[in-house]
Formats: sequence, C-alpha cells, structure tokens
Amino acid sequence: MNSGIQKALSSLFIAFTIWLILPTLSIAGPAICGSPFDTNATSSDGFCWNATTFGGFNYPVNKHKDFVASENWWGERLQYIETDGQNELGKNNPGNHVIGEGELVYSTRQFPNKYNLVSDLELNAGTTPAELGGMFYYKLPWFGKPYVAVENDATQLANLVINQDSGDKKELKAGETWDLGKGYSLTVNQVDVEGNKVWFSLFKNGDELESGVVDADGTVENQTFTAQADFGDGKDQLYFITYVDSVFVSATGSFAVFKYTWLIDKDDILIIENGDEFQGFEVKEASEDGLVLKNSNSITLNLDKDKKNYFTDSWYFQTSDEGKGSTSPAGYIILPAKELSTPGNYTLRGLPLDTNATSSDGFCWNATTFGGFNYPINKHKDFVASENWWGERLQYIETDGQNELGKNNPENHVIGEGELVYSTRQFPNKYGLVSDLELNAGTTPAKLGGMFYYKLPWFGKPYVAVENDATQLANLVINQDSSEKKELKAGDVWELGKGYSLIVNQVDVEGNKVWFSLSKDGEELESGIVNADGTVDNQTFTATADFGDGKDQLYFITYVDSVFVSAAGSFAVFKYTWLIDRDNILIIENGDEYQGFEVKEASKDGIVLKNSNSITLNLDKDIKNYFTDTWYFQTSDEGKGSTSPSGYVIYPATDVVIEAENVSGSADNSTEETNVSDVAPGSNESENVSPDYRAAPSFPSGIAGSEESNSYPEGAAEEAPAKLPGFGIISGILGVMICLALRRKS
Repeated sequence: MNSGIQKALSSLFIAFTIWLILPTLSIAGPAICGSPFDTNATSSDGFCWNATTFGGFNYPVNKHKDFVASENWWGERLQYIETDGQNELGKNNPGNHVIGEGELVYSTRQFPNKYNLVSDLELNAGTTPAELGGMFYYKLPWFGKPYVAVENDATQLANLVINQDSGDKKELKAGETWDLGKGYSLTVNQVDVEGNKVWFSLFKNGDELESGVVDADGTVENQTFTAQADFGDGKDQLYFITYVDSVFVSATGSFAVFKYTWLIDKDDILIIENGDEFQGFEVKEASEDGLVLKNSNSITLNLDKDKKNYFTDSWYFQTSDEGKGSTSPAGYIILPAKELSTPGNYTLRGLPLDTNATSSDGFCWNATTFGGFNYPINKHKDFVASENWWGERLQYIETDGQNELGKNNPENHVIGEGELVYSTRQFPNKYGLVSDLELNAGTTPAKLGGMFYYKLPWFGKPYVAVENDATQLANLVINQDSSEKKELKAGDVWELGKGYSLIVNQVDVEGNKVWFSLSKDGEELESGIVNADGTVDNQTFTATADFGDGKDQLYFITYVDSVFVSAAGSFAVFKYTWLIDRDNILIIENGDEYQGFEVKEASKDGIVLKNSNSITLNLDKDIKNYFTDTWYFQTSDEGKGSTSPSGYVIYPATDVVIEAENVSGSADNSTEETNVSDVAPGSNESENVSPDYRAAPSFPSGIAGSEESNSYPEGAAEEAPAKLPGFGIISGILGVMICLALRRKS
C-alpha cells in the first residue's frame, strides 16, 4: 500500500479514536420559559415561579386552583430565598447576579387523581372496591415530569406505564396478548362466555407476575382485578388494576373487554432520601407529604441575553444584558427556561386566567404572558409598557353588552364577533454594523437611512417592517452576528438563503479592494467595488430597489472588514451582512383577512385585527378551541380550577414540533427567524412529548412522565439514547485524511 495512504489511514484511526472519547456535541435548541422578573422592580421574596408561570413545570389545568393556592398548594415551586444577607437578589441590589448556595429552592408536592374506574362509574368511598385502597392515586411532579407517588408517599416515585382513558377499551380473545409497555403484557388464557368469565395473566419480560379469573357479573367488586407486591419502601403496595367490562362471542371467537387499566412499573422505583443529590440540588426535606431541594453550589449568572446559565441538566436562567429591560443601569431581566433538545411535540401556553376571578378587561396577554408571541428579552421594558408598548397583544374587549367574559358572568363561554383583538407594533433594532462599531447618528453611513431597522411580530414571527412601515413586511434572510465573519476568495459563492448569493469576482490585495456581485436565483441584482481603507463609509455597501409599496427601499447591507493574502489565495472578509427578501413582501391593508381575523387598522405605526366570527368555547380540558390556524384557547372543564361551580380556566396556546434535524444542528445559511427558539414565558410541554435525554442520568432507567400534561405517548418514555456527533464529523475527518494522502502521493 502507498505509504501516504498508510499514514492517512493511521491518522484517520487516531482522529476517530479521539472522536470516540470526546464529549458528545449538543446544539443549542429551542426553549420554553418562565415569567420574567426585573431585578430593579422585584423584591427578593418575589422571585418565585409555579406551574402557571413556568412552562417547565407540570400543569394539569383542572387542578388550577390548588396549584396556585397560597398555602396548601400542589405541584412545583422554584423560589429564591435569601439566607446569608449577602448578594441579595432584587431591587435592594439590582446589579447582583450571584445566587448563593442553598438560596435556590425547588419544592414539589403530590396531588390526587381519581382512578378512571372510580370517576367513570361514579363510585364513592362506599362503593369503591376496598382493594384499590381508596378513590385516588397521587402524582408528584419531579423536575417537570409527573410520577406516581406510590401509596401517596412522595419519597417513592414510579412511572405510570398505562392509564386507560375512560373512553378506551381493549377487546382480546383467548391466546391474544396486550403489550402494556415497559415489558409488561396481559395475556388472555381463556374466555368462558357461558360462565361470563375470563382467565388472564400479567407478565413482565415473559415472566408471569399475576393470574386471575374475573367474573363479569355486573358487580364492580367482582369485575375489578388488582395486584399488589413488595417493592420500593413498602409491602403489599398496589401496582396494577384492570376491569373486565364484558365478555362476548363473535364470528371470530370469544372476547373479553378490558377497561380502566392502570399500571405502574413496580421494578423501577425512585427512592428519595435526605442528602440525595439530583441535578445540582440536594434534598433537604424528604417526607411522605413532599420534597424540598436546594442548590448545592452558588450560581453566578452571566448577564448576556445569548448565554444560558444552567442550574439543572436542562433548566437554565436566561437573562437580558445588564441594564436592559430595567430602569436601573445595573438591573436586568431574569427568567427560568427549559431547553427542548429532544424531538417531540410541545405546547407553548399563555398565562391561565380564571373567569370567576378576572374582570372582562383583564383577559389580555402580551409577549411575557403568552409563549406564542415573539419576545426579545432585551426589549422587555418596552414590550410590557402600559401605553406605548411594542410587540403583540391578544385581548378580549366587550362590545355588545352580551355574553360578557369574566367574573360578572363566569360561565359565559362565547366570545362575540370583533371581541378578540390582536394588535402588533414594530420595535427598533440597531444594525449589527452600527452596534458593533459603536456608531452614532453622525458617524452612521447616510445610505443606511439611520441607525435602526424595525421588526414587527406577525402572529408570533418577527418580520422586518420595511422602511419602518408596519404595512410592509419582509423576511429577514440573513443578519450576520457581530462576532461572525465570512472569508471569501475570488470565485467563491456565499449562499445567503432564499435564492440569494454573493459572488466574489476579484480581490485586489495591493489596492485593498474587492469586487463582488449580489445575485438571486442566478440573476445579478447588484455589483460593487469596495475599498477596505479603514473608513466605515467606504467599507459599507448597500443596495436599494423599488419593491413593496415604496421606491428605493433598502434591502441589502454588507461591510468589507479587510482583504488579505494567504497560501490559498487572496481573500476578502465580509461582516454585518443584512438582507431582506425584497421579492416576497406582505402588504397589509384594511379589510384583509388573516387566520380568522379581519384587519381593522393598518397604519405605518401598527396593525389591529379582530375576530371575524364569534368563538364558542368547548369547556373540556382535552379540547383545543382554535381561533387561528395554529393558536387555540385551552380551557379547564366547567367549574374546575375556579371557585365558581360554573367558572373555568382559560389560556391561549400553540403547539410546536421539534424535528430530529433541529437537534443535529442541520441548517441552511438562512437566519430567517422563528419564534420557537425565542419563545415567551408561560410555555408548557404537551401530551406527546419525548423525554428529555439530558435528565436521564439522574433517574433510574425507564422513569418518565405519565398521561397528564407534560406526559408521553405509549412507548415514548423509553430512555433516549445519548446524542452522538453527526456523521459529518467522521466524513469531515475522512475527507481531510484522503486529501492529505492524495497530496502526498502527487
């Protein structure tokens, strides 16, 4: 074999070995967030998030009133509690960004859930079969995922393998096996239609655990089968329930019908004790009634809107830059967030409001209270301003005196035509060129037309308001970050996205110049020669055109930072490139219809839309009441979560899907913005969420969520594999090695 090839293969083997021992790569993913607090406006005891204000927490809407109770609350809390009198967080010391050891407190308490057998058959304490041990089982949220607290003991947590919905039934004939999940299965051995009986067995990984003969004679006691075992910290603990609804014969055989099946994984119990460590927290109180944990180490926050300050494997604090979003030059905005790095379906929700406790003018959500809205954290104070606010609002406004929403008529569930108002206003953003080079009004090149461009959120997605006109919206194709640069030599093509490309025609190092062209779909749009002579005006190139509703409107900026020569050729360095898609402009006019809304006010300064048709809400916690293509109102059942027997809880929500390719980091050159990675507070995982792989090492294998909000579909709760570097790394190494070998050979 050629010696060059041998050396190349040897080098490849070494590189591959290094790759195997390197830590796995992770691309920053989207997040769901908690309500933001301003350190200059919040007292030290005000930094507290519950299930309604942090989407990382489990939130069963029908339990609302007990989840937000002031004293005997259920569910989770994350709270800052000052302990040592130093580095206090809050308005007494707004610039502090250190959370001391033991000052971040995570608490969780279990909550009751009726067995579906009890609920659907309307049983009471006297008619519930004694072997169930009561009408309820208990769930305890643990770092955002709901587990079963075995025998109502918060220190024993089990995964709920299956909880058959009231409307579900499973028909099985003799010899058939029902895969329940987690290795459990139920096999029907024999069906005796004449005797109205069925004989079945429960298995785990092929081993029989239980066997029973159930008589479907019409009595709940006889038709119910339960199983207990010694596991966890107890003896004879309930882990399995099923109910034989009936047996029948058909042309294909004799069948038994199973309902209300409930099963926890008895072989995979998480026992929690004082002193245990979980995800950077130490258990300080572990009792049957709840758990309290505190951070094991101090947390120093990096005050940068682009930095994630992790305090668990997947939860982190996001802050604004120092002084942004605050009236203090040292204060900042802070919120907890959960990284969504696992593919799956998630729900971004708004702050829940109780119709029995909210006046009709109180049903209003902004970017800090609805996760479907765009929320740039450094703009916080202007996004929440009471009058001249920026961004989006969704508000109920009573117009006709009928069917008023709110505490004057808590049972009303009709939103009349024109009573749901969506408003949006643009907000300024400094060009990267202006910000990074610290230019002012006098030093900014005149051809930019000013120091700022403007964005306008439109149904959750930020667009560029062309020439600061809210009625002309364009996609931002690329907005090169201040730290980014693109080095190109003559003949190189830079694909900018949306069909746009920049081609370097010639680099003149001696003359310190570069000649390049901007093209779209192969057709040249602009061509220019830029002199990198150290003056901002000369080094900046802009392009304008007639498009949308205007003439000579700016659509492209780039800046030639330098030119240089290397062994590979002569290069030009491009920075601060900014481009909007001039050929795809959305023009908004009065009377236009968008996703069930009609434009009522379309001006340069903002847009106001109202619902075209009345909206009748279905008061069911499992029903989504859509009012746009992707936004919907979620409610509790009537009377749930409210102090009124007819009131209910309501919040807006939208679902997002995290695809596998988002995790791997595959992306094109386009930086077109979406709201998934910049979501607002009040988000929540939906019912079909894959488990977060980052949390897996802290739990026994297989522990995951159950069927409530923040739970997983059957089969999805398997422990996710650790993420590995993509094949691109291996192919890249291989490509380098082959090139070296060929070079040596030549």
